[in-house]
Amino acid sequence: MNARTCPCGLPKSYDECCGRYHSGAAAAPTAEALMRSRYCAFVRLDEGYLLRTWHPRTRPARLDLDPGMRWTGLE
Repeated sequence: MNARTCPCGLPKSYDECCGRYHSGAAAAPTAEALMRSRYCAFVRLDEGYLLRTWHPRTRPARLDLDPGMRWTGLE
């Protein structure tokens, strides 16, 4: 991973922010952190994290993430 600012919009590096949730080193402690980490996972095409954090009753078997999708940020 690199030290660039996390795609979730917080002024932290990816490793200090959502990267630790994506790697499994920590669990998102709040609903906001989970939402930001899932947004970041969409940006980074992290299908595994998205599926792990999706409720089992509504989780699809797999995702078809579009690498051409342009994510512009959270508001």
